[in-house]
Amino acid sequence: MQELVIIGGSNAFWEISELIKDINSVKKMYKIVGVLDDNENLWGKKFENIYVDGPIEKAHTYNSSVKFVLAIGSFRTRIIRNEIIKKLNLIEERYITLIHPTAKVFSTSEVKNGCIIHYGSVIFNHTVVEPFSIISANCVIGVGNLIGKGALLGSNITTTTGVNIGSFSFIGSSTSIGEGIEIAPGAQVGMGSLVLKNIKTGCFVLGNPLRVLDKVEVADTIIEEWETIKNNNNKL
Repeated sequence: MQELVIIGGSNAFWEISELIKDINSVKKMYKIVGVLDDNENLWGKKFENIYVDGPIEKAHTYNSSVKFVLAIGSFRTRIIRNEIIKKLNLIEERYITLIHPTAKVFSTSEVKNGCIIHYGSVIFNHTVVEPFSIISANCVIGVGNLIGKGALLGSNITTTTGVNIGSFSFIGSSTSIGEGIEIAPGAQVGMGSLVLKNIKTGCFVLGNPLRVLDKVEVADTIIEEWETIKNNNNKL
């Protein structure tokens, strides 16, 4: 079986552990051999039969055959995740993609390295999910969508055709997104929102109709990389 190290303790571990159990119930594929987290209070703590081995920089001490799951992700850490990926400095091929057995990914769609797709989600045709994105339970991702690098999608989200969700953004549970909408990098959409207009970089929006509640700075490197991702996908 493929050996895995989970990057992120606490609640993140339990979500990934349950997902792996469901995958292994269909076919034995993965074994968790370690957990890493920068929170010193977790070091030495036991999750099931696995101890938190120390900070995430210890990833480089594992054998090259071991792969990793980036399980850190919330609206608070959405942009910090980019710094975590840089800090780890691992090639993308070292990250495993986990897809729940009940999820459906259409054959013309692509889910890249390091993604996590939870229970019951559907990704319709000609959609691209960039690396390190997390799609929670029971999401319906429409035709021809582009989910940016490191994007975080809560449960029960519905997107329509031609939606672009920017890198390291966060979409709250039970949000609906209209056709052709773009949510810029680092944006946050509060749960239960109806998105019928484009959302600017770093903005936190909520409601129906949407209102802007806050805005955070987003690194130029994230914005520039998002433009490159869009350009590359437009050429396909």
